[in-house]
Amino acid sequence: MPSVSERVLVLSASIGGGHVACAQALEAAFLERGAEARHVDLLEHTAMPFRRLYRQAYFDLVRNVPDLVDWLGRRMDRRPTEALTLQRRLRARVVRMLSYELPRIIDRFAPHALVHTHFLGPEVMAGRVRRRAPLPQAEVITDFFAHSLWLQPGIARYFVAIEEVKVHLVSAGVDEYRVRVTGIPVDPAFARLPERSEARSRLGLAEDRDVLLLMAGGLEGDDLAAVLDQLRRLRWPLDVEVVTGRSQKLNRVAERYAEPDGPVRVRVHGFVTDVPLRMAAADIVLTKPGGLTSSEALAAGLPLLLVSPYPLHEEANATVLLENGAALRVEPVSILGFKLRRLLEERHRLEAMRAAARRLGHPDAAHRVADAVLDELVRKEGAP
Repeated sequence: MPSVSERVLVLSASIGGGHVACAQALEAAFLERGAEARHVDLLEHTAMPFRRLYRQAYFDLVRNVPDLVDWLGRRMDRRPTEALTLQRRLRARVVRMLSYELPRIIDRFAPHALVHTHFLGPEVMAGRVRRRAPLPQAEVITDFFAHSLWLQPGIARYFVAIEEVKVHLVSAGVDEYRVRVTGIPVDPAFARLPERSEARSRLGLAEDRDVLLLMAGGLEGDDLAAVLDQLRRLRWPLDVEVVTGRSQKLNRVAERYAEPDGPVRVRVHGFVTDVPLRMAAADIVLTKPGGLTSSEALAAGLPLLLVSPYPLHEEANATVLLENGAALRVEPVSILGFKLRRLLEERHRLEAMRAAARRLGHPDAAHRVADAVLDELVRKEGAP
């Protein structure tokens, strides 16, 4: 076990919830391993105008001009490399000027290693001149796909979801020994889930009905209404648990469909802290294919119904889940009722998807990353 003097700083950026959730899972795993760990959301330590722009610009673009985002993203990804290109140098210089607090955070906490769950952190660190030896840095790539933005100079270890991502990084010039296939870190609680009957009892759900967990946080209001309209028309004994996150707008939309009785019963929840328990109780999860939510579902052995993927990374995530037999894609939403009923009727197919999800899932990913960082970067027992 590491000594209490071993300190790890985990850096995220709150563009969506996945990068932060991954960082929180890692922080918990490091603490469970006996290390000192601290999670910092970099955007909380940047200039307010930059913070607002960085958080909002991407989502505005993918919602309004997704084809443009896809084109730009693919263009930027044509020549993946860790080398400091002119474009990367300019971007890093701007980001460093706006992230002025990070050096002070590092000096106060004095970590032995940095772990990034977003590529903003390595950009901030790039080219900084420090009086002490450079800190070892690791990146945890939070999708089943690695865009060239994740390739950064000075990264000692990359932790990735699947073997294909490792192959891609190696083909882009990353030394093979620096890439570890661990899965995407999720809450360590996913490694010790209760039985389904116990989870349902704790949540007040019936044992003799199918349960669909609708993770609605990333959906648009119109999309959520369309999904719930389809579910409400289904003639099947189904409990629908809707989690809307922190969005009051989505909560209001979902509440219009709340139904305590009938063939389909709908309950609405806002922000929750017991996602592992809710996934343990469910039969199916319906969600956008974000890297973290998808990894949580896989860790719980849950088949996925995928809706409304964003360009690039979520499209890539959907492809991996579909190729591995753990998911179905619902496009357009008007076919949701048809697809869901057929899946519920074909129990052997549902069980095959559960098995595929379990094969692809890594409930212990956070601990695997923590062990590798402590052993290979902090204690250097496994460093080549």
